[in-house]
Amino acid sequence: MLCCGLPVSPLRPSTAAARHGAAALFLVAYFIYFSWDRLAVPFSSDDLMNLDFYWKRGLAWMAYAQFPLWRGCYRPMGAVFYLPLFEAFGLNPTAYHATIMLLLLSNAYLLYRFAKLLGAGELAAGLAALVVCYHAGLGALYYYTGFVYDVLCFFFSLGALVFYASVRTRGRLLSAWETAAFLGLFLCALNSKETAATLPAILLIYEWIYHRPALGLLAWCRGGARVALYSAGMTVLSLYGKLFGPDPLVNAAGYHPVFSLRQVQQFQTAALGDLLLNQHYSGWIRILAMWALLSFLAWRRNRPVLRFCWWFLLITPLPVEFLEHRTGANLYIPLAGMAIFGAVIFVDLAAWLATVVRRLDRRVVLAVTIGAGVCFWGHRNHYLKERFVRPAMAGTGRLQQEILQQFRALNPRVATGSRVAILNDPVEPDDPLNGLETYFIAELWFRDRSVTVYLQRLNRLPPEELARLDHVYAFQDGRLVEVK
Repeated sequence: MLCCGLPVSPLRPSTAAARHGAAALFLVAYFIYFSWDRLAVPFSSDDLMNLDFYWKRGLAWMAYAQFPLWRGCYRPMGAVFYLPLFEAFGLNPTAYHATIMLLLLSNAYLLYRFAKLLGAGELAAGLAALVVCYHAGLGALYYYTGFVYDVLCFFFSLGALVFYASVRTRGRLLSAWETAAFLGLFLCALNSKETAATLPAILLIYEWIYHRPALGLLAWCRGGARVALYSAGMTVLSLYGKLFGPDPLVNAAGYHPVFSLRQVQQFQTAALGDLLLNQHYSGWIRILAMWALLSFLAWRRNRPVLRFCWWFLLITPLPVEFLEHRTGANLYIPLAGMAIFGAVIFVDLAAWLATVVRRLDRRVVLAVTIGAGVCFWGHRNHYLKERFVRPAMAGTGRLQQEILQQFRALNPRVATGSRVAILNDPVEPDDPLNGLETYFIAELWFRDRSVTVYLQRLNRLPPEELARLDHVYAFQDGRLVEVK
């Protein structure tokens, strides 16, 4: 088309690009509005414990631990997050929070891509991304750095699924190098958190729903299911390490599975409440009624995206379903399935309403319905954040921040190989959730693995032993001072 002698591109592509750009800016603004205040949240006890754990092992361990799955190394991908940030920014929690914010935004984009690959449609995919930008039911995910494992697992799991589905939707199998790339992403997901163990089953379901075999089961295993079988082998090695490795995770406190109907009921009650923004579904009748509704919506018509998400919701929580107190931020990966499922249903409902209301333009009704839904979702998240999440944020890391501020004020320095004691540290002795904050901060502050730190509260060194130490520090009236 020509205008004034100059070529002009058609309006539709440019309009679509502008619309996509505006939608992306809206999602980023929505995310920042709900998440920017996490930048001021101090380190928690888990943050300091994790950072100290990886720092003691060092960069060489970080590189090695990614590969021997059968040894059950504790979430070595966490070291890839913590150690470079510690080397660059030290004990500045803002840098860690900013990095997680970038990962969370990337995860929203990956979910958008995955929803489109599943056939959810542009609008539904965008709404699904909006849901995972901020979800108050998973509130701790958006301010508590200790849940970086869930963020990393989501990033690599969805990245692997997007990579896999983008190849399969082009009507071909993965090549050798593509298979290696997928397995590399899956390895990173397994090394981030155990919730990635369900990915092989998710691949098999995806293959069955979207690329159902026509030449028999054996041919299918050699073709579309081949990559899923490879990843299942990696999962077996990882599970072996978690169960029988040198330091098996299953022996750690809080990781003893409880296989009982009561545990399933408690998990489903809490999980449905969190995913559906604090609604209550206690009791088997309400739980089964909700799953019956989800099943009806998934199977009432031939909608592959809904059926896939139904299976996704059923399978992905299994690694945490039989562990006590594993809801909230632990549901980040299941949230992906719920977000896509809910977005597709909502867009279907809006489209149906647009056909019913005949007095107004269909596009106007659709836009008003979608806008109202987005406003309701944002208002609900805002209410829950102000009511529950913000008070929890305010109480996170206060003690750790006070101790760290005292170290910054005194700025203690010790020589290589020194033995150091700290007296009267402000941690409550009977607090079951704390106890080693001062120890972790001291080790990380000195940044020298040859320095030995003692907490007098825990080690009870006699006076003659204290006299032989190189440095002794004490908290006096809340201030850290050098005694020797």
